[in-house]
Amino acid sequence: MSNVLDRIRSEHPLVICFTNDVVKNFTANGLLSLGASPAMSEAPQEAKDFYPHAGAVLINIGTLTKDTEHAMLSVGKIANETNTPLVFDPVAVGASQYRKNFCKYFLKKIRPTVIKGNASEILTLIDDSTTMKGTDSDESLDVVSIAEKAHEQYQTAIVLTGETDVIAHNNKVIKLNNGSRFLTQITGAGCLLGAVVGAFLFRNENPDIDDLAEAVSVYNVAAERAEQLSETKGPGTFLVQFIDALYRIDHDAVVQNSKVQEVQ
Repeated sequence: MSNVLDRIRSEHPLVICFTNDVVKNFTANGLLSLGASPAMSEAPQEAKDFYPHAGAVLINIGTLTKDTEHAMLSVGKIANETNTPLVFDPVAVGASQYRKNFCKYFLKKIRPTVIKGNASEILTLIDDSTTMKGTDSDESLDVVSIAEKAHEQYQTAIVLTGETDVIAHNNKVIKLNNGSRFLTQITGAGCLLGAVVGAFLFRNENPDIDDLAEAVSVYNVAAERAEQLSETKGPGTFLVQFIDALYRIDHDAVVQNSKVQEVQ
């Protein structure tokens, strides 16, 4: 497994987060614990100053509005113009036609480096008839097939999250089987993962699939460690322990505990 984690700890890459209102504090604290440097910047007017110095930009549509959609399109365009890697998180895209229409238009106009979402979200991007209840995902879906089809359609890296995580990139597919049940019981777990993936990009618009696998494994192995601590009695204590686990996680622990399988 690659070791980008140590580089994050030594170089503290700037990750620009245009993310939803519910998760900003949690996302910033998670990135800081990991060793990255977060900036919660949403103003297109400062993007040309910020982006050349950023390792990546995250656009998360969780609290999408008519005002923010124009700003997201503007900063997405600037990310492409400045060759800044872009992680796109289509939160709950299947929950409303408004979200579907926006994501379809965004992906027509903007070139993301990584699309990160759960199985239902990624499926919606390739099948407009998909519906969702909020951010919930259907765990009965064929996650490998969905990731492969989305990768083929959008020609970009796909990070599909769920009980089994799947990464599809450069015509390779990897399954990952780490994580904690508490990740589905706290607000913003998937949103933070999108930012963590951004921290591993270091201005690389065509990242190695192993680096993406490391990002997801670091996140999920830290979650497992947080759940295992004796003080963790439920989602509230898990959230605190998870931030600490991201701070303490090291490369050796990730290598020893990660469950990664290449799909043939």
